[in-house]
Amino acid sequence: MGCASSALLHQDPDFPVMSSTTAAAAFTHHIVSLTSSTYGLLSLDPLQIHADQQQHKQSSTTPRHRITLGSLLPAHSSDDSSSLNQSIINSWDLMSDQIPSFRFFPKSQTLENSPVPEFEFEFQKVFPPKGENRVVVYTTSLRGVRKTFEDCNSVRSAITSLGFMICERDISMDRGYRDELETLMKGKPRNELIPPRVFVNGKYIGGAEEVMALFESGNLAELLQGLRKIKSGYVCGGCGGARFLPCSSCNGSCKIRVVLVKKKGSGVVVKCGDCNENGLVRCPICS
Repeated sequence: MGCASSALLHQDPDFPVMSSTTAAAAFTHHIVSLTSSTYGLLSLDPLQIHADQQQHKQSSTTPRHRITLGSLLPAHSSDDSSSLNQSIINSWDLMSDQIPSFRFFPKSQTLENSPVPEFEFEFQKVFPPKGENRVVVYTTSLRGVRKTFEDCNSVRSAITSLGFMICERDISMDRGYRDELETLMKGKPRNELIPPRVFVNGKYIGGAEEVMALFESGNLAELLQGLRKIKSGYVCGGCGGARFLPCSSCNGSCKIRVVLVKKKGSGVVVKCGDCNENGLVRCPICS
C-alpha cells in the first residue's frame, strides 16, 4: 500500500518541499492506492480520530436502552383487557364434542382384571411323510430364480436361529421330494408349489411370507414349542449337513452291471434302484 498524494507531492516540481507539520496542515487527507487487503479512504485527520475515540467511549459507558415486549405494545386499560379475554377462543372447548375422552385407570384395574387373549394357531392339517413332531421344509438349492433361493435361506435361518432342528428336503436334488410336495399341495394354486413350503408337526404353515411374519411377530417360537432343539453349530454326523450321501451300490453313476445266470460271464447294465437321478441317497439321520 502506498500514499499516492505523498508520492506526487515529492515528485511534482510545481510543489515546493514543505516540512512535515506544514504538509500535515495542508493535506489532512491522503489518497491511498488500494490493494487486495485495503479498501476505502484512509482519514489521517488527528482531530477527527480524537472525536471518534471520544464518541466510542461515551457509547461504551452509556447503557443501551432495553427493548421489551411491554415497550412495544400499547398500554391497555382494564376495559380493554376484559374485552380481550372475552374475545379469546378456546379450541379445546370447540373440539370437546368431536374428540373422545380418554380415562386412565390404575394398573390393578386394567391389566390384572382384564383377560389376556391367547394366540391361537389355525392351520390346515397336512402330514408329509415322516413329518410327525418335526419341522419339514421343502427348499431348493438352485439359484436360477434369485428370490426363491433367498426366501429358502431366510426361512432356514429364521427357524435355526430359534434353536430348532429342521428336516430340509431339497426338491432340486431329489425328484421324490418334488413328487411329495405336489401330492401335499394337490388342489391348491400353482404358486403353492414354489419353495419354500413349511410344515410343522403335520400342519401346513405356508411359504416365506407367512413364516417370516410369524417370526417377526414372535409367534413362531410359540408354534415350535415341544419340538426337537439343537445346539448352536450342530452338524449332522452322517452327511455333514449335505443331507445326501453318494450311493454305495453304484458309487454315484446311477448304473450297475447285472450278471445273467443263464449265460455265464455275460451281463447287462441297468439303472441303480438304490439312488435317485443324481446318484445320491438320503441321509438316514437327518432326512
